[in-house]
This record gives sequence, C-alpha cells and structure tokens, in this order.
Amino acid sequence: MNGIFDVNISCGRWPFRRLPDSELPELAAVLKNFGIHGGIVRSLEAPFSMNINEENEILLKRCDGMENFIPAVAVRPEFGLWREVSGKVAALYPSYHQYSLFAPETLEMISGLLAKDIVPLIVIREEDERGQNPLCKVAAVPADEINELAKMFPEKPFIAVNAYAWEYSKFTAENLYVDIAFAEAFPALAGAAAETVGPGRLVFGSHAPFFCVGAEVSKLSYSKFSKEDVKNISYKNMERILYGK
Repeated sequence: MNGIFDVNISCGRWPFRRLPDSELPELAAVLKNFGIHGGIVRSLEAPFSMNINEENEILLKRCDGMENFIPAVAVRPEFGLWREVSGKVAALYPSYHQYSLFAPETLEMISGLLAKDIVPLIVIREEDERGQNPLCKVAAVPADEINELAKMFPEKPFIAVNAYAWEYSKFTAENLYVDIAFAEAFPALAGAAAETVGPGRLVFGSHAPFFCVGAEVSKLSYSKFSKEDVKNISYKNMERILYGK
C-alpha cells in the first residue's frame, strides 16, 4: 500500500440528501488529492435496499478497474446469498437491516464469512443520530455488542466503523479494529479515549462522501501519536489485516 488506505468510503446515492462526489471515479480523485490511494468501498444504497444482491452487483461494477479500491459487499443473515460472497471484506448493517449480532443465523453467517477469510466490517452508524430524518431514526449498533462478537472469534479480525471517541473504551477485543472517522476530538485519542484501542488497532477512515476528506486526514497531523503510530493507522494495520504483512 502507498499513502493512506481508507477503510470507510461509500459511493452511490444516499436517500436523504445529495452528497458531493458520490460516484467512485470522482470520489477517488478527491481522495487522491489528500494522499488516499485506495480503500474499502461500500454501497450507499445497500442499507435501505430491498435487493442487496442487486446493489452488490452494482458496487462490484463501480469498483471494477479502480485499482486499490476493495468492494465490501453487503450481507444479511436472513438471505442465504452471503454463502456466495467472495472477496476480502463484507459490510454488515445490523441496525439498518434489523438483526441481532447474536442470533443463531447471524453467528452462522459470521462463521461462514470468517471461514473464507472475509473480514466483517460492522457499520455502527452512517449519520449522527441527531441529524437523521425524523421519519427514519436508526439506532447505532451498541459498541459493547460488537466487542462481544469479536471476542467470540478471537483468531479473526473485525472492523468497526463510525464509532465516537467515547465508545472506544468499550473495544477491548484485541482482534477488533476501529476507524477514526467519527472521533471528533482526535488529538485526545492518544490519551484516555484510545488507551483501550491504541494505534495498533486504529485504522484510517474518512467516511467520504459524508465527511470532508481534508478534515479527516488532518486528524493524523494533529494527533499526539508518533510517526510510526501514524503509519500504522494510515495503512500498516490494514496491510496486516488484508494481506498478513
């Protein structure tokens, strides 16, 4: 990997507001301007779609030919289509798709994905709960539940995106990696908020196109982490997760 690897990119159409540069070619150009040369890409349509298989096919086409951009197809336990999933990462939306992380069918799905070395990426939230459409309130996935799930499969990596800094203290599982997109007070992450996670399990996420990419990248400069810590957060931790480097 060269430059920053972004674990939290989305493309497509968000139903509640227009997002700038929401198609992948345009978004990739914006990301490149800030030193981001690849990342994990999710579908903006998948959380609300009644046909996630169709959304996954569209996502794969969007990522086709986009070097270093890895599609994270959406999966849900009640649809057996997860058995046909391949690739490196799968996106889980427990709140949007309304299922428990500990239901038998969910655990079966998780076990099946991990058996194929597919990394589960759990979306805690897409929007700040205070800014959601009043007719479509979607609760965040509880951080302690994600942590408990990861502990059930200690030999395999999990990624959680869009956690607030105050939630970091709940992520004690050593195989659970957390992105920095929603951590507003990032300089504090080298202190109490990130003592549990630390730079060894933090990964860079911009949450583009929802958030301003430049503001997210600037967190790396303003943090109190060492240069080596910043490298780990920027791309080295993900190299280990995806490629075992």
